[in-house]
Amino acid sequence: MISAINTALQGLQQNQQTFTQHADRISKWGTQDPTATPPNQMINLQEELVGVMQSQRGYEANLPVIRAADEMLGTLLDTFA
Repeated sequence: MISAINTALQGLQQNQQTFTQHADRISKWGTQDPTATPPNQMINLQEELVGVMQSQRGYEANLPVIRAADEMLGTLLDTFA
């Protein structure tokens, strides 16, 4: 059960980082991306928005795992307390 919570938390962190990266690139939309190859490539707003939505869905998918584990731990503690 603890490993499920740990995995879900890692998923939340990964999706948060991905979301932040996409949001940062969106904030630079209309400018040149210095990390792009070739250097004069513009930021693709459509790709970044899709990335934001994927990160959001990934984040939302991990939340029920944490809720279920929380309920299971609560039930376990109630049983033995």
